Amino acid sequence: MKLRLLTGLILLLPLLVQAAAPSANPLVGRLWSPAQQRYVDWPEFYRDWLPHDGWLLLGEQHDDAAHHEQEAQLIAQLGQRGLLGAVALEMATPAQQPALDRALHDPAARNPERLDWSRGWPWALYEAPLQAAFRWSSRVLGADLSRAEVRALYTSTTALAELEPAHADFMLDLLYESHCGQMPRDQLQPMRRIQLARDQQIASVLRANVQPGRTSVLLTGAIHARADLGVPRWLDTLPQRTVLMVAVTENRDPATYIPNSYGDLGSADLLLFTPPVDAPDYCAELQLKSN
Repeated sequence: MKLRLLTGLILLLPLLVQAAAPSANPLVGRLWSPAQQRYVDWPEFYRDWLPHDGWLLLGEQHDDAAHHEQEAQLIAQLGQRGLLGAVALEMATPAQQPALDRALHDPAARNPERLDWSRGWPWALYEAPLQAAFRWSSRVLGADLSRAEVRALYTSTTALAELEPAHADFMLDLLYESHCGQMPRDQLQPMRRIQLARDQQIASVLRANVQPGRTSVLLTGAIHARADLGVPRWLDTLPQRTVLMVAVTENRDPATYIPNSYGDLGSADLLLFTPPVDAPDYCAELQLKSN
């Protein structure tokens, strides 16, 4: 499960829009509060759980199509209720902001070519949440570092702002596990620095784009969204909520899907359960490449 955490809408009635595809697991489509150990229904979510004057961080698995469908539905629901502020994207950079601004007012500009959309983020997966964001939000924001900035971080010795040393150790352990123990920890330090720098960059965009009285939304990977590890650690007192989307297995106990938290910090305010997926065996693939 740790590996799963590491990476024109037809609008129905307000509550029915949250319904997921049929699944044998009754968790699908439901929200769970790890801290309160209970389900949160959708009316309560919209009434009591939204961070007004702040940000709702949606933590996705990048290659899970159901997560992008949920993102599009949530954005549309917030927009229909008059609650939505901006939508920020890990998948775009500030350099793309002029193109994103044009697309907000020009439907003809809402395509990968006009947006200079990176092929690393498959348009087939991201088109639905992007179109919903352009339709309903006040602004769509590029929030991530550029490729040039990421490349520079691999060899840079410039000091970055850090959290406590135990955070660095925990992140190295996550990276080590996500690479199936195939890379020495010292070789993972540049990746950890990049993760840290990206958290800080995204947080700076969020802090600069708060919309009073509205709930803005960040679309990002689950680790960036995690309240104990990622972007939230750099948001200070800014109102925020983290919702991690988690593909279910056959297990029907919601508590078993809670990620192992760092320290005594909770990893998420809510888990949103999505249909099961056929997850590739990343470690087996990595082992084959190394042979």
